Amino acid sequence: MSNRLQLTRVFEAPRDVIFSWWSQAEKLQQWSGCREATRCQVEMDFRPGGGFTQSMQIAGAGEFTLRGTYEEIVPNERIVYTVNLGPVVTRVTVVFSDHGAGTKVVLTHDGLPDDFLRKTISQGTTESFEKLDSIVAAEVR
Repeated sequence: MSNRLQLTRVFEAPRDVIFSWWSQAEKLQQWSGCREATRCQVEMDFRPGGGFTQSMQIAGAGEFTLRGTYEEIVPNERIVYTVNLGPVVTRVTVVFSDHGAGTKVVLTHDGLPDDFLRKTISQGTTESFEKLDSIVAAEVR
């Protein structure tokens, strides 16, 4: 059993555009969170050593809050942060690379202790990526 989850998605927009959707709270809260998230609020100090708090209202499940700390930020290339998921603190690495005219994003989540959490994070992240894809597709038209 692996404690790692890796998800890859290609977005049809340049790297600087995609990176901006991860690095600005007002943008991040528009797409982050699972499909059932009715509200997402993000506060962030986007710098190495800075922190973030993300609160989501999830239909039928109540409020869910994540807190984390940025470890490494390389603009338009990489973001590394830890996130407190309650029972465990995990590390997330997000790598942005050119893919034709678009951007390939590889998100690696290390330290997930069990299949339930891995499946929950996978579903939520995939649904978040779908929301970001729709926003970016509308923006580049």
